[in-house]
Amino acid sequence: MLTRHPGRFLPALTRMLLGGLLLASLWALGSCGGSGVSPTPPPAKTYFAYVADSQTGQISGYSVDPSSGALTPLPGFPLLSGLNPTYITHDSQNKFVIVADIAADTLHVYAVDASTGALSESAPSPYQVDREPRALGWDPAGNFLYVAYQGENEVGAFSFSSAGTLTPVPGAPFPTGGTSLYGCSVVVAPSGKFLYVEDLFDIYTFEINPATGALALVGSVQGPSTGGGLAVDPAGAFVYAVGAGANSEMTYAIDPVSGVLSPTSTSPLTFQGGAYTITLDASGSFAYTVESGVSLAAYSVKNGVLTNIGSVSGGAYGSLQLTIDPTGSFIYAGETGMVDEVVGYRIASSGMPTALPSPPVSSGGWPVSITVVSE
Repeated sequence: MLTRHPGRFLPALTRMLLGGLLLASLWALGSCGGSGVSPTPPPAKTYFAYVADSQTGQISGYSVDPSSGALTPLPGFPLLSGLNPTYITHDSQNKFVIVADIAADTLHVYAVDASTGALSESAPSPYQVDREPRALGWDPAGNFLYVAYQGENEVGAFSFSSAGTLTPVPGAPFPTGGTSLYGCSVVVAPSGKFLYVEDLFDIYTFEINPATGALALVGSVQGPSTGGGLAVDPAGAFVYAVGAGANSEMTYAIDPVSGVLSPTSTSPLTFQGGAYTITLDASGSFAYTVESGVSLAAYSVKNGVLTNIGSVSGGAYGSLQLTIDPTGSFIYAGETGMVDEVVGYRIASSGMPTALPSPPVSSGGWPVSITVVSE
């Protein structure tokens, strides 16, 4: 059973290798039959971006301009959040933000103020969990939250209520059967039937019980060396994997009945220094990675094969998670190290990102993960 975090101190982890964000809104056009008065368009949706600042134990918060993609720091941030927040995500209703703290072995749940973007911790958060929660993943309906543990060969599973409460799924955590630790990524197929988790060398397939969220191990397949990230295409046909010790992306076909993965192709990376994360756009037509620890690389995707279309040097050093805004117009990355800031890019129709004219915004130390919430 989950207990409240007792406040014990754990030494902060060294930088990890771990590993969305925002906006846009459409003006709705309407007709007002014969009134002779132009209808007032509804206000643009409000978007907020939140960043896990790993080194300083904080969350940074920003409002997002829906037309330009520019970020503006929100009042009241940065917000203290444990020891070493490493991964940040939000629920399907955009009401809560969930943060994994890899040093304190906790999950924090925050309620989002839809008007101001302010965050308030939702009791009984924080939750004590197993050793070193590294990445989080949702089922498509947003009913279950899954955790990849860096310090355990297992997957955590929790049901998530409309009030923002986490409850362990019966039987959780679920062993992977692996031996190399370092769970770094967890994703769920669009069907909601299968879950995939990556560690240093392998990718594990689990079947999901749709009623309870419980997992049953189906099998495993060799992944890229020093696994860095997974992405599943929106059609549910392929899983894409990268690793910090591999110079190629690996594509796996998903068996629609069993969920088992079969290697189908490899695509060379732009830079021969490994990749730390991979993100697909909503259509599955473009993929983005952080390579050689610093550069944002872009790819077109067709039939599971990635073809490089360009890259942007710098601006993503140490970023463990890339986030694309809900409209697919912008992509964001954290820049860590000598300069701690969040960098935004506009995505062209070709899929190629270009840096926004607005300057990057400052964050706390080591902004490794980002998510975007809409009102």
